[in-house]
Amino acid sequence: MPHSYGGPADGRHGFPAGLRSRAGALLAAAAAVLSTLFIATPAAAAVPSCTVGVYVTDLYEVDPVRRTVDADLWLWSLCPRKDLAALQRLEFINATKVSLTEPSSEKVGNEYWTQVKVSGTFRQNFDLTDFPFDKQVVRIQVEESALDESRFVYRADVKNSEYNPRIHLDDFKITKFRIGVVSAPYRTNFGDPRLKQGGSSRYSQLVIEFQLTREDLTSFGKHVLPVYVAFLVAMISFLIWSKDDEVAMITRLGILGTALFTIMLNLRAVDEALGTLLNVTLVEEIHFISLLYVLIGVANTTYIMRLLTDPMGRPAARRVNNRIFAIATGLYLIANIVAISLTVSF
Repeated sequence: MPHSYGGPADGRHGFPAGLRSRAGALLAAAAAVLSTLFIATPAAAAVPSCTVGVYVTDLYEVDPVRRTVDADLWLWSLCPRKDLAALQRLEFINATKVSLTEPSSEKVGNEYWTQVKVSGTFRQNFDLTDFPFDKQVVRIQVEESALDESRFVYRADVKNSEYNPRIHLDDFKITKFRIGVVSAPYRTNFGDPRLKQGGSSRYSQLVIEFQLTREDLTSFGKHVLPVYVAFLVAMISFLIWSKDDEVAMITRLGILGTALFTIMLNLRAVDEALGTLLNVTLVEEIHFISLLYVLIGVANTTYIMRLLTDPMGRPAARRVNNRIFAIATGLYLIANIVAISLTVSF
């Protein structure tokens, strides 16, 4: 009896122990399966890349009319494998014309160092709205021409990239320089069967960027001097009086016509010199303000001629003339000061 009673008691004590044993076995099996999965799934391979850098030896012929700039530079690459040959597949996205020397390459340690010299003319988006207090951004865009970003990318050699400090530009000085790598998107796969059909693609692009600040104001003076002379002539017209009213008014209109012709002719010369037919610069704003002043002078003279048809209208004509002269001249000077101040502040 004691023995038969003791059997169930031993079974009750053995149930938790058996459960723990089975749970341990299940955990061990799960760990084995997970370890198999992790071992069977390799880590994604890194995209091949090369470090690329630049030294700009010269920057010249900054031409806002043609919207181009010329540059000479050295490009280099440092690649872990010789077959990557980053400098063999260069495309200069914004180049009008470009020439390259034959790349020179050598193995340094475990990497392949390659150099090539580049000379070219590069298209730019110049904004002359704030001329002559403008700042221009000049970019040279160098792109991988064959392998999309899933197969090859650039890394920028920021630390070693620089420009020649002896570069001298006629109208500008270099105030900033930087390089960087961006991803250039395209709404096509260029027919590459390795990419998604009907999809897009992206290519690694090195951007070399200068900020140029204009420091020569000579051209500004040449452009606005004729306009201010025309303004002074138009201002003098308000002061012309004579015992013969008809002669005085005809003289006024002749002077105002000359001023108007001078401003229009000079405006056309400015458009041709700056190539700004599609936007308005500070110089053109000054021209427009001056045109408005001359037209007010014409309107004023015409109204005074009407008043002078009345023999008793001379005092009234003088009062109207003096009032319009003071208001128009004051507003003209204020408008010029505001326009120039806003441009300089930006």
